[in-house]
Amino acid sequence: MTLQAPEQATGFRRFVPGLTSITNGVRHSALADSRAALTVWAVVVPQSLAYATLAGVASVNGLYAAVGALAAYALFGTCRDLNMGAESTVAIMAAAAVAPLVTGPEDVIELTSLAALLVGGWCVLGFVFRLGFISEFLSRPILAGYVFGSGIIIVISQLEALFGLDIDTSLYTTDIGAVVRNLGDADGLTTLVGLSTVVLVLGLRRFVPKIPAPLVAVVLGILAVVVFDLDQEGVAIVGEIDSGVPVPGVPNVTFDQFTQLLLPALGIALLAYPDSFLTARSLASTGGYDLDADQEFLAVGTANVASGFLQGIPVNGSQSRSFVQQDSGGRSNLVGLICSVLVLLTLLFLTGLFENLPNAVLAGIVIVAGLGLFALDDFKALWRIRRSEFWLGAATVASVLLLGMLGGIAFAIGLSLIVALYRVVRPHTAELGLVEGTDTFRDVERNPDAHPIPGLMIYRIDDELFFANAAFFVRDVRQRLIESDPPATALVIDAEGVSDIDTTAVQQLRELVEDLGAAQVAVTFARVRGPVSDMFERAGIMDLVGEDAIYLEVDDAVEHYLAGTSATEPRPSERISDDDEEDQP
Repeated sequence: MTLQAPEQATGFRRFVPGLTSITNGVRHSALADSRAALTVWAVVVPQSLAYATLAGVASVNGLYAAVGALAAYALFGTCRDLNMGAESTVAIMAAAAVAPLVTGPEDVIELTSLAALLVGGWCVLGFVFRLGFISEFLSRPILAGYVFGSGIIIVISQLEALFGLDIDTSLYTTDIGAVVRNLGDADGLTTLVGLSTVVLVLGLRRFVPKIPAPLVAVVLGILAVVVFDLDQEGVAIVGEIDSGVPVPGVPNVTFDQFTQLLLPALGIALLAYPDSFLTARSLASTGGYDLDADQEFLAVGTANVASGFLQGIPVNGSQSRSFVQQDSGGRSNLVGLICSVLVLLTLLFLTGLFENLPNAVLAGIVIVAGLGLFALDDFKALWRIRRSEFWLGAATVASVLLLGMLGGIAFAIGLSLIVALYRVVRPHTAELGLVEGTDTFRDVERNPDAHPIPGLMIYRIDDELFFANAAFFVRDVRQRLIESDPPATALVIDAEGVSDIDTTAVQQLRELVEDLGAAQVAVTFARVRGPVSDMFERAGIMDLVGEDAIYLEVDDAVEHYLAGTSATEPRPSERISDDDEEDQP
């Protein structure tokens, strides 16, 4: 196998890479792509209807979003398998962002469409400023915790529709509490329809995964209403759906509503892009092709802009539908374009069929999607690999539940940055010892066969030295010398892990060397990198310790110490003391 650089498009096609993929699809894989599009359409329609209600708008707006998002991503996206459209986590974030700004029923769709436009705008700015690297900023614990917390919120949000309840949740402390206290008023037939949907979808996914379970549930739900007149027995249905092509337009909102939605839209964009890109990266890895992280910003942005102009909701890449699309044998971006056309035909000719769809069926479909977000394996892996990151994920779950979707992810990102800062300020350090029978030096705390050399402290720091961790480094070195037994009269600093050093750290290192020299502790260095050595030279540390105190390897410095040829002859009776440490500024 020969590694080759991916072919780079030029001119207009550089910004619309999907055109090349669509052209290749028309020429070479039209039949396979059409079959894949038909399979995906069977999932897109019911999920779009369901997730629109999750966003707090009419179900038909989910189809509007699908038309625009699928077509836009097909043109601008670099992942041939990613299915763009309404998705549970982003839908519920949109509802949370819009809710405080609503002054009347007519405001909901206007503000939700505006949210889609603003999310798209933020993503386009990400493309302009080449911010594709931001996809790496959401750590695994944050994503795992956010998704898990979102699943809980999604399930709870659908319980009212599942049981046929009509509750004023503002009168209760929590939504789940409102449902539990009113379960006695649940409609039995509605509950039966909703729970049957959950069981049916889970069963089909488990035993017949190739059948589009949501579509089957939708069809059976509609047939049940038509045949048994369930709507006359108290089962709520979707009702009238406006048919026809969505009319493009700009949302009618006030300037104050626009400005207040800017930051929440940024929060949605910060989830929609990384979530979409992570899914795309997984698909591309399986399919053996490359992605452009910056171009994906433009693709997600244009998909949201198209959805917003068509009275849709904020969108992102759907993990479940994308893997259905890949498994269906799609080979190009033509799949997304065909699927967009199929949804448009649904709007023109098939909306009447969906008017008899029970709300409890949509609730059941959404609940199954929410249950699918309970990724316990991720938390098991975090617990096994690093407990601190498990607790970070658990804190994210709690923050999402207590603060809501937007507040939760903001809190989690802030907590993640604090943890990262803590690790930077307190980097890993070790005292090294000689491994028996070798010339290798290892961490004495982790390797029982590694033994310290009496009178010599070999110290290693595994990070760059700069203003944030320089004081910790100095304190740690001094404390280890104080606790050394027998007292260390020489110090070797293994600097292999120090990739850089700033002026603050250089100054503190120089002061440390001077203080240790006054305490008759000789300081030498080993495995110093070129840029760090240059800083030593400019800061005068070379003059202080002497060029012969810089060694290529740790064992060279140790041999020099054992041979008694160090530049300073230390007096074994003297050592750095606690009093010396207290005298330091």
